[in-house]
Amino acid sequence: MKKNKLVKISAIIAAALLISACSTNVRGPQEKIAVINWEQAVSAHPQYTKLEQGEKILQDLLNKRKGQEELAKAQLSSLNKLRSLRQLSQQSFMEADFNTRMVEQREIENAKLQKFVAQAEAEADSKLAARKTEVEEAYKLKLFNLRALLETVKMKPDERQAVEKQLQHLQQERGVQIGELQAEKRRLVDAKVLPYKEQAEQRMREMAQKYHAQAMQQLKSPEERDKEMLDTAPKALNNALSVIDREIDKQQEKNDSLKKQINQDIESQAVKLAHERGYTIVFNKFRVNMKAEDITDAIIKALKKT
Repeated sequence: MKKNKLVKISAIIAAALLISACSTNVRGPQEKIAVINWEQAVSAHPQYTKLEQGEKILQDLLNKRKGQEELAKAQLSSLNKLRSLRQLSQQSFMEADFNTRMVEQREIENAKLQKFVAQAEAEADSKLAARKTEVEEAYKLKLFNLRALLETVKMKPDERQAVEKQLQHLQQERGVQIGELQAEKRRLVDAKVLPYKEQAEQRMREMAQKYHAQAMQQLKSPEERDKEMLDTAPKALNNALSVIDREIDKQQEKNDSLKKQINQDIESQAVKLAHERGYTIVFNKFRVNMKAEDITDAIIKALKKT
């Protein structure tokens, strides 16, 4: 019976989220209604900071893409003028082609670097995982007991202040140790990444020399070869953009997945709370002329404990 009621409440919450912008129907006196400030709950979710960072990364990629697209359009415009008016010299085209190829190569190297950094960070996390767990376990019970003491025991002001000071001291100690682990992780990652970056820069220098040598050779080639390069330039420019487009899609998928997880966590806590308190419907927005209990703080508190 309880399982069926929980399923029903979950369905009602899902329906409420879909119809929250609709008009309010008259509710029966037997219904117990709750409301969640969804945006506030999302912003209080433990993963919200990570989502904000992901959104910033995505925006940076979009800005970078826009800049590259403008550069590509400018270069294509120049190349089209070369094609139609024959006013630009062959050397000008080769410089544009060189820049385009170097942009594409740089994006390839950046993609490889990001993959390498992710692997280095994963290895560092794995290496430090046991020590991080030790730190967490060393403070977990102490912090829990102090919080429970503050929440459940009625104390004199000076006693409460002493407990709060002790809690703050433990949190600071834990923060220092976590910070030391983060610094060590950074050192481990840098030890691998910095040499790789130098290798990547060396590859770029070698590629630049190679492209420059090819350009010098092509400057001596007949006009037919110049025409062939003019025909392939738009494709090269599009290829340069496609590299960052893939990064944008990948980051967007990460952000969407994290948003979905956050919403599911909130909905799960709402369903659980609705079952415990006997709510028949939960809305995700405050509605006019409807008496509903605001359970936002309770949801946020539950999220922070997970």
